[in-house]
Amino acid sequence: MKLLHKCLILLMSCLSAASCTTTAILSSKFENYTAETLPAHNIPGDPSGDEITYVTELQPRIRIVNSVGAGQKALRFNQVSAPGLTAHNQWLGFKGISTNLTQPLWFYFTATHSGTGGRLTIDVSDGVANLFARMMINSNGDVIVVRSFPSNEELVGNIPPGMSHTIIFTLNLNNGKYNLSILKSGGNILVKDIPVLAENILSYANPSRPAIGFRFEDGSSDTRQYVLEEIFISKKQP
Repeated sequence: MKLLHKCLILLMSCLSAASCTTTAILSSKFENYTAETLPAHNIPGDPSGDEITYVTELQPRIRIVNSVGAGQKALRFNQVSAPGLTAHNQWLGFKGISTNLTQPLWFYFTATHSGTGGRLTIDVSDGVANLFARMMINSNGDVIVVRSFPSNEELVGNIPPGMSHTIIFTLNLNNGKYNLSILKSGGNILVKDIPVLAENILSYANPSRPAIGFRFEDGSSDTRQYVLEEIFISKKQP
């Protein structure tokens, strides 16, 4: 199922965020690709300049696949064994076009996780090296938010394996906080006013190229995977 528009409208009415009318920072539904191929680094369509980042060694873990919706596509990211992977080259990234951080930003995507294996880390950043947020999804579906480094982690809920879900990070750098919303069957998860991970908000690049990154923990599994149906970064409330 693609983005849960009705649920988003209901949920966003509960969130505190400023109105914004600027264009998308990143947008991909993977519909312009062929199944069982690698996605191009340059994302087709508007906005111009957003991109998917990954190194050659990570290619065995990345494929365009047919979605559950007829005629639609998705991106599968799995944890299969691949030669040449190190601690530093296992990130699948989505980097937006340049923008300023003076207004709220929405980072959101619809996906499904399945299989047994390593924890999936999801980072939201300024596209350089500074994290706004980090969350993890364990293979049993437990969702963990990192509140501060090195080890201040909070269990905030569970996404059952095989369940489609939409994750939304609503960033307001003016107050140095973000909201995490996870829309799913059986009850949504909402965590408000989480401090961004940098102690000094002036350390963030501004303007920046906001990004979302995905990485499985070290190791391999033949069944563990995360299938992305669509992914966006926007200065306009969804």
